[in-house]
Amino acid sequence: MAKHLIDTDLYIDLIQSGTTLPLIREIYDKDAPGIYFSSVVAQELLAGARSPAGKRRVEILFRPFEKVGRVVTPSHNQWKAAGGILAKVRKDRPDLKSKLPALVNDCLLALTARSLGATLYTRNRDDFMLLQSVRSFSLVVIT
Repeated sequence: MAKHLIDTDLYIDLIQSGTTLPLIREIYDKDAPGIYFSSVVAQELLAGARSPAGKRRVEILFRPFEKVGRVVTPSHNQWKAAGGILAKVRKDRPDLKSKLPALVNDCLLALTARSLGATLYTRNRDDFMLLQSVRSFSLVVIT
């Protein structure tokens, strides 16, 4: 069975617009048991919730995954690997030094997808392509 991990930006689209992109809807319709939810995404979404209603909308997204045990959290080894990847980005691209803190969650998400053997879906092409140049993982960029 194929495994899928969806980036925060696509869930934000859903929360704000009430609709999902056709590709994400297709994955939910055809392969729901293969979808995992990242604790990194939960943290980002909850951090962005501006009201109790917003928090409830976020919780509605991840509660079903909690119930069936498909929430994934970066391991200690993934945190260490993220440190190595970010150090390499800093070495190879010193112009991006100030961007490194913003890449931490993306790096953890990518490493989690890789460890699951999952495909990561995002609109964030630039950051994930940068990370993919250091460590391979399955990625689908939605335009």
